Amino acid sequence: MIMKSLLFSASLAALILLSCTDYSSNLASSDVQITKKSNSPKWVKLPGDKGQDFSVDSKFFAQKLINGEDGGVINLNFKIKRPGHKFGDFEINTRVQVEEHSFSDNEERLFTITLNPNNAFLTISPSPNTVNKPIKVDWEIKGFDVSDINPNTFNFFYVGEENEMMDTLKEELTVDYHKHKVKVKNAIINPTTTEDTPDGNRYGFTL
Repeated sequence: MIMKSLLFSASLAALILLSCTDYSSNLASSDVQITKKSNSPKWVKLPGDKGQDFSVDSKFFAQKLINGEDGGVINLNFKIKRPGHKFGDFEINTRVQVEEHSFSDNEERLFTITLNPNNAFLTISPSPNTVNKPIKVDWEIKGFDVSDINPNTFNFFYVGEENEMMDTLKEELTVDYHKHKVKVKNAIINPTTTEDTPDGNRYGFTL
């Protein structure tokens, strides 16, 4: 069951972490303020022992031809079985939604989402600032060490070409210390006009 979103402030984040009986912390806020940051992102690191079959070129990207009138969804889901591993199987579940009428109705565009093999960020092409409606990102990563993630600073950002970090609006942002996973739901950048959104295509979990 999806955990309910909790409004929080920086002063409450530590209390939430201490009080959750399942050692998880839901960090979403329905009224997150949009602020651009110029510092380089500190990405959450993915595990180095994902599995022998790991290949970002052959497995960890997805593409879909989408028309502007109908929009569409690109999914990138996989599991690497790791019997006996202390964090269990490594799983990625990704859903990227392009809304209908996000670009000209008579136009088709090939959208691609790609997982970085080392850090917890996705690239989305073409750049989300080329459409006139927000692209929605759902992403869950499960089966890795999240013990060093600080709930006071953990976040999910859109990052531009010059490492401009733009906060996202999201329905849910969770780090689950018991199930060894992080999750974001319905993350979007806002405002959606190209003149206000920095050029870029990375979405990712940051420390």
